[in-house]
Amino acid sequence: MSTSPDLVQTLSRWLAGHVDVGQVREALAHSGDLGPESQELVEELRGELARPDVSRPHLQPLVRETIEAIALGE
Repeated sequence: MSTSPDLVQTLSRWLAGHVDVGQVREALAHSGDLGPESQELVEELRGELARPDVSRPHLQPLVRETIEAIALGE
């Protein structure tokens, strides 16, 4: 099971272009115990990643928001 720091690291590395969407999906699938807002954002991000037409620029704000919520323990 992934921990919050692992998830934050994977999302941050995706923003920097060091990991691919598949690795983000894997990290999200094992996101572990998160606060309610963080969990809601993770679910939203999972849904967006499932869309065939989703673009990197579209995902970036959501990924940043998710990282922030996890870091703040929300």
